[in-house]
Amino acid sequence: MIASLCVALGAWAAWRTLKPARAVEQQLHRFVLSPVVAAEAVIPSDGVTPLETGWNRLVQHLRSSEEAHGLSQRLEVAMLKYRQRQGEQILNALTDGIAVTDDAQRITCANNALYSILHLNPESEVLLGDSIELALAREAGIEPGTRILDSDHLRHRVVREIACPRDNSSCTLRVCRTPLAAEHHSAQGGFVWCVRDVTQQKLADKMRDQFVNAATHELRTPMANIKAYAETLALGEVDDVEQQKMFCNVINDEVTRLARFIDDLLHLSRMEVGATTLQLQVTDMGRLLEETAAKVRPQMLQKNLQFEIELPGKLPELIVDKDKLAVAVINLLGNAAKYTPDGGSVQMRVSLPKDTLQIDVEDTGIGIAAEEIPKVLEKFYRSSDPRVYGETGSGLGLSLAQEIVRLHGGTLSVASELNKGSRFTIVLPVTAE
Repeated sequence: MIASLCVALGAWAAWRTLKPARAVEQQLHRFVLSPVVAAEAVIPSDGVTPLETGWNRLVQHLRSSEEAHGLSQRLEVAMLKYRQRQGEQILNALTDGIAVTDDAQRITCANNALYSILHLNPESEVLLGDSIELALAREAGIEPGTRILDSDHLRHRVVREIACPRDNSSCTLRVCRTPLAAEHHSAQGGFVWCVRDVTQQKLADKMRDQFVNAATHELRTPMANIKAYAETLALGEVDDVEQQKMFCNVINDEVTRLARFIDDLLHLSRMEVGATTLQLQVTDMGRLLEETAAKVRPQMLQKNLQFEIELPGKLPELIVDKDKLAVAVINLLGNAAKYTPDGGSVQMRVSLPKDTLQIDVEDTGIGIAAEEIPKVLEKFYRSSDPRVYGETGSGLGLSLAQEIVRLHGGTLSVASELNKGSRFTIVLPVTAE
């Protein structure tokens, strides 16, 4: 009896001792079958054995490590998304069109500026997967399949400018392709493309060249005359007093011409940068226009032009810079006289449309070709008509008149028909007290 009891107690003690080991074995078996730690801590029954305590601590450590790893992964994903959004915002903030293409030059990424340059809607039209060469060819009106950039220099940076047609004009796009290095240096990793609209820069370069050419011409001609007549006088080759006076008069006229050119150029430059201050005062416009007409009347008489002035019975007083406004009107009248053949007519008509004062200077001169009318008010612009080049002029008078009128809050417009005459119209707001 006692022996049986001892055997039972021994069996129970063995079972109690081995129970935690069996529980650990079962959980290890489940862990082997699943890579995810899903084990539960062993719950001790009556006491705590070293095996149970060690196992519980191991499971808690694994769970903590798993939670930390999951949190780390979530943080990495969040940071990756943030960097992607930030990168997209930076790309879309650029004014240059940016695209990334694969080695076959198919677009994998493009910013909003590229859509705008290519006149596409990013909401409804997708560039991704499209050939950037094909997209640029469409914009430039080039036959599909034509290479925009040289395919023989894929490992080097390549730049090219392409002209794109527009309504009644054209624009210039500067395209730059830069290769990307692949993970293996022997392979091509794609390209970054930068597309920039350089139309305004091209126009500025053209205007600069025109300015240099015109200024050089306007300076060279009078200086050559001054030099020639001065050298003749200095050598004493002219004994006739009247001829000497004539030479001196020519020199004086050329110096006056140079001074006028430089003054006009300086005045125009100051006005364009906003450095000119108007000396505003209440002005009798009727008197101002009559005095202005009197100054150009000798020029009209010299060419036997019929010069007519039409003024309303009463003109309002305006707050203007009378000296500068007189220069603008004189330039228009002088221009009309210069390009109207002998025996023609010039008219200055003044009217009072609602809240404005309108001055029309109309002539029966050579007129302006339709394609040149938009350019005639530009600085240094002179018509290609041979009859224009037959007259001296700097090409600044009309530009100066336009800037003076603009500073007074008004407008200067042109209407003309070739071989029939021109009409220049000043419209000023009525701001008199």
